[in-house]
Amino acid sequence: MPTANAGACEACRKELPAWALSKCPICGHLTCHKCARQAYGREFCSDRCAHYFFRAEGDDEDESAET
Repeated sequence: MPTANAGACEACRKELPAWALSKCPICGHLTCHKCARQAYGREFCSDRCAHYFFRAEGDDEDESAET
């Protein structure tokens, strides 16, 4: 029986119920738990998003404005 909240993993394109998908906190892409990259206590859609989360682009600008 199809679930109303079903979606597809954007990495492997597999159709899954909503509870089996994780939304990337950076870009919002949906990935299944197998395809998700786990880092910093969160699940990301890619290593690129995980790296961006740790080293956000705005940090350097904020620090230089304070000096």
